[in-house]
Amino acid sequence: MAPFSSSQARRCGLFLIRRVSLLTVRVLLVREGNSPRGSLIDNMTAFSGAQQLASGDSRIIFARQYENSNHIKTATFYSEQFVLEPGKVTITDLFDIEFPRGHIGIKNFQAELVDEHRNSLPLYEAYLHHYFVLRYFENVTMSRQANQSQPIYGKYFRRNDGVCQGSVNSYSWGLGVDARKTSLELPDPFRIEVGTHPENVPKEYNEEKWLFDIMVIDTRGTEDKNGCTECRCDHYNVKSEDFVSKTGIDGKPMSGDYKGGIFCCEKTSQCKLQKGYNNKQPRKASLKYTVTWVDWDQYQVPIKFYILDVTDQVTYNGSEPIHNCMVEYSITPQNTDIGHYHIKKTKIPMKKGGNLIYSIVHVHPGIINATLYGENGKVLCAVQPTYGTGEEPGNEKGYVVGMSGCYPKPGSIKIQDGEILTVEFIHENKYNTGLMGHFYVRIIIVVRTEPMIEPIRLLGHWVTGLTGGSLVESVNPVKTHMQLFSCEVDI
Repeated sequence: MAPFSSSQARRCGLFLIRRVSLLTVRVLLVREGNSPRGSLIDNMTAFSGAQQLASGDSRIIFARQYENSNHIKTATFYSEQFVLEPGKVTITDLFDIEFPRGHIGIKNFQAELVDEHRNSLPLYEAYLHHYFVLRYFENVTMSRQANQSQPIYGKYFRRNDGVCQGSVNSYSWGLGVDARKTSLELPDPFRIEVGTHPENVPKEYNEEKWLFDIMVIDTRGTEDKNGCTECRCDHYNVKSEDFVSKTGIDGKPMSGDYKGGIFCCEKTSQCKLQKGYNNKQPRKASLKYTVTWVDWDQYQVPIKFYILDVTDQVTYNGSEPIHNCMVEYSITPQNTDIGHYHIKKTKIPMKKGGNLIYSIVHVHPGIINATLYGENGKVLCAVQPTYGTGEEPGNEKGYVVGMSGCYPKPGSIKIQDGEILTVEFIHENKYNTGLMGHFYVRIIIVVRTEPMIEPIRLLGHWVTGLTGGSLVESVNPVKTHMQLFSCEVDI
C-alpha cells in the first residue's frame, strides 16, 4: 500500500489427546467462560499438592516448565500532550509514539484520555471521538526532509488485513467514547505479531514505528453537548457551501445537504458555546495507553485483523468484491424507520476465512446492539453496550462507556473462505449524525480442516488444544498452542 496523507489517516487509523498409551502433552488453561482475563497461570504453586486433578484412571502431573516460559510484559505510556479548548475540536497526529520494540506479540492495548496531571477526564467535558493506532515503516533518510505540510514524507503505512478500500479503516487498534470498558485483550496464545518487515513493504522503509490519530471534542460550556459530539454541522462554524469543494471518503464530491459527521468536526471547527461563557480555558491532555505483549517465539499464534464496516457498499467486478466503506452514517428525519429502532446492515464477503478468536465493535452513543451473522444466518457474535449511570470517569451517564465482546471456544466458529457475513447495528430511532459501526474480527487462518480444536471441561476450566497436525500457517502445531506447562496423562 502506498503512503497516504495525514487527513486520509484520520478518515481511515486443546484438549486431552485420547490415547491408550502414556502421552506427554502441553496444555493451556483458560478461565471458565468467555473472558481471557486471568487466563495465564501466574504462579505454579497454586497447583502444589494437586497431583490428581481428574477422577478415574486419568492422572495429571505438572512439570516446572512455566519457570522458563515466555512471560507476559505490560507497560503504560503517555502520549505527547495536546491542548483542549471549550467547544473546540482537537485533532492530532502523533508520530513515532512510545511502543515496545523487537519481534513481539501484542496481547492487549487499552487507552483512555487523561489531563496534564494524569487524571482521567470525564466524557461530558472531553469527548474522545476516537483514537487510532497505525503502523508505518520509515525511511529515516527520506523522513528528514519531511515538513509540517508533508509530515508523512518518507513513511510507508502498513494497514490491517482488510477489508475496506485503500487506507480506509486501516488502523491496528482503535476505540473512542467506549474505550474505558471495552476490552481489546486477546486470549492466549493468540497475538498480533509485530517487529518483522512485511514482504509488501519496500526494503528501504526499514524502521517500524507507530502513529496515534486522536480526535477529542471539548464540550465544556457548549449549548448542546450531544449536538457537538455528534458533529452536527448546524452546531459548528461551517456552512453548506463549505462542502462544494470537498470530496467524501469515496472520493466523490460531497453533497450540500451533509448533516453531520467528521467533515464538520475538523481542526478549525468550533461548536456553539453558551452566551457569555469564558472560552479562554485551555487544558492540556494526553492519551494514556497500556500495552501487554510477549517476546515472539514458537508458542505464539499470529492472528489476522479485519474491520467490517456497516457502511460498506460492496459491488463486484466479476467475482472480485470491491469495497466502498463510508466510515460513518447518520439517522436523519428523512431516513428514520417506523418503530423504536433504526436498523443498519450490510453484507460483506470474507475473501479469506479462518477460526474466529475474538470480536468486538466500535460504536457511538445511541447503540442498542450489534450482531455479526454467518452466511447461514447463524449468530457469530452479538454485543451489547454498557451505558454510564453516574458522573465519575468510566461511568458517565448517557454515554456508551463500553461494549461486550465475543470469545468463542477455540475452533467452535469457522468462517469459510468466500463466506458472506452480515453486519447489523441497531440504534435508537432518533436523529443522530456521524455514527460509526465497525465490527472488529480477529481470526486465525486455517490451512487444513483437520484436526479440529476440541475444548473439554477440566475442574471448571476450558482446556484447549490440538488433536494433531497443523492448524495455522507456519506454526509448530504442538508447541504453538500449549505454552505454560507440561503434563502426563494416563487414559
